[in-house]
Amino acid sequence: MTRFLHIGMDGMSMPFLKRFLGEGILPTFASLVDRGTINCLMPSIAAWTPTNWAAQVTGAHPGAHGLGGWTRHHRRDPLSVAPIESWEFREWQAETVWQVAEEAGHKVLITNYPVATWPSPVEQGYVVAPGFRYPPFVLADPGLFYASPAVEGADARDGAARGRTVDVVEEGAPPGSYPLPLRAAEGWNGLEGSAYEIKVPIALKEGGHQTFYLLIQYERITVHDARDATRPLATLEADVWSPFLMHPFGEEGAEGSVRFRLLDWQRGPRIEFCHSQVYSTRGFAHPTTLADEIAVEVGPFFTSFTAYPRDDATLGAFLDDVSYQGHWEAGVARHVAQHHGWDLHFCHWHIFDNINHPTVNHIDPNGPDYDPAVAAWNLEAQRRCYQIADEVLAEFLTLADDDTVVMVASDHAMPPAQRWADMDARLVETGLMVMDPTTRTIDMSRSPTYTWPGRGAEVMINLQGREPTGVVAPEDYAGVQDAVLDAMLDWKDPATGKRVMALALRLEDAQIIGYWGEDNGDVICVFNHGVGWGAVGGGASVGPGKGALHGSQVPTYETDLFTTMGTMILAGPGVRGGGYERDWQRWGLIRMIDVAPTISHLMGLRPPKQNQGVLPYDLLV
Repeated sequence: MTRFLHIGMDGMSMPFLKRFLGEGILPTFASLVDRGTINCLMPSIAAWTPTNWAAQVTGAHPGAHGLGGWTRHHRRDPLSVAPIESWEFREWQAETVWQVAEEAGHKVLITNYPVATWPSPVEQGYVVAPGFRYPPFVLADPGLFYASPAVEGADARDGAARGRTVDVVEEGAPPGSYPLPLRAAEGWNGLEGSAYEIKVPIALKEGGHQTFYLLIQYERITVHDARDATRPLATLEADVWSPFLMHPFGEEGAEGSVRFRLLDWQRGPRIEFCHSQVYSTRGFAHPTTLADEIAVEVGPFFTSFTAYPRDDATLGAFLDDVSYQGHWEAGVARHVAQHHGWDLHFCHWHIFDNINHPTVNHIDPNGPDYDPAVAAWNLEAQRRCYQIADEVLAEFLTLADDDTVVMVASDHAMPPAQRWADMDARLVETGLMVMDPTTRTIDMSRSPTYTWPGRGAEVMINLQGREPTGVVAPEDYAGVQDAVLDAMLDWKDPATGKRVMALALRLEDAQIIGYWGEDNGDVICVFNHGVGWGAVGGGASVGPGKGALHGSQVPTYETDLFTTMGTMILAGPGVRGGGYERDWQRWGLIRMIDVAPTISHLMGLRPPKQNQGVLPYDLLV
């Protein structure tokens, strides 16, 4: 019986993979490619994380699976109604290859997958750490802090900003450094001599804070959950994560795991440190008893990494985070294989996307933040991530016997964004959107159109009889569609003269790019090469790029060093060997929707019911 080991590496880039293969530093990848095939994967529009992981598991376009972005929102609901997040399986609209495999009697294991995973889509199989963004098991976001006597004010802080503006919707706002007071330690039990303290409030998702303390005595910093010097939870060393601390959080006392890291300690004094995301130690798997096993045998988990790399200290924290998470996912695969068994394995590891966002614009000579010295540092950060991925892949491959097909796949990669464009600002300046000047939100009582940030490629028409706040009469619908098309297609960057949009289509015409259905936008847009979507500021609709983005541009956009397209390595029984790569300029690209029927074929299964992909026969024997 053929088994299938799918290893999802979010954001992995073919150009970088080939570059580091050429340097001879990725022996595991090199061996896998040599005995199989390596190809670009063309993302579905938009080239966003959930849209394309959904495509891989269903073989379906967004019009069928329903995820043209991070969320789904019913037109009949007011904007105040919470959206359906991508990881939620309720109201899921397409059959998955997981369900097909289970129907055929196979056991499925799904780990940290960002779409359609909770409640569990399988009954006899296993789901571990479901979801990626806002899953129910995250108790608190990670935090970065600096503390000195110069900082005054309150000890409490709000949670890390997790806005839904289009420029932060991909990851949420990365946590920035938050100032905390460093004061003389007072009221401590068992404290001998003078010392300093830092009160660390961890903002909880449910509201309120969980307080920890750092106690600084001479050259020693310890972590405490109360002002008791005799009971340290951990001792901090520079550039090393503390052990995970298992601790009750919030009024319900749910047990979560957290760890701390000392980033910098300067005389003065000034201390920079961070804590990881707080993630539940219970209930994060199906069946629930599996979570208890994994917490003991494999260890605690976190979905989000603590920091974007900006210097050596934060890069070290990031690399340790991604390494831990990758080896944790491989450990879960091993534990379930040894104790329960699986025939089809799916996982998602967000390593490369998180290193791409802060580094790509600095590395590309055509990027807006390029500087040769800075580029070298950022390139080395990328190189170290690929080396970690090679080590994790080696651990996964110990689980693959001669009857196992192995697929390493990414959902997209990332090119630089030379310019940013704000679709809301464009709609406002053309009179198609009305903003409330007080709340700075869309005035749905007067606005003909609106956007939903989790669906950043779409413009919705505020239609009477459909939207609860509808202001556009049905007889004016086509005219508003035309006005939106004119606004998008006539939009040019005043600094470059370049057209901002590559494509804009009425929904009824958008089947050619995979969109249809009542909850998708009335106009579907695709940004031009080198243009990312995000808030520009100052009322302008176009401005300088502020970071690399994917999803916004046409999915075939490439530079000399970077690409939007994903990567697929495939090897094992039934697969062509020798590192075969299709000449896609001659024969066309393999698409994200082609992954599911390929898996089905190699496992001897029927494709999912809504599958629209095809089988790439040139990859097979």
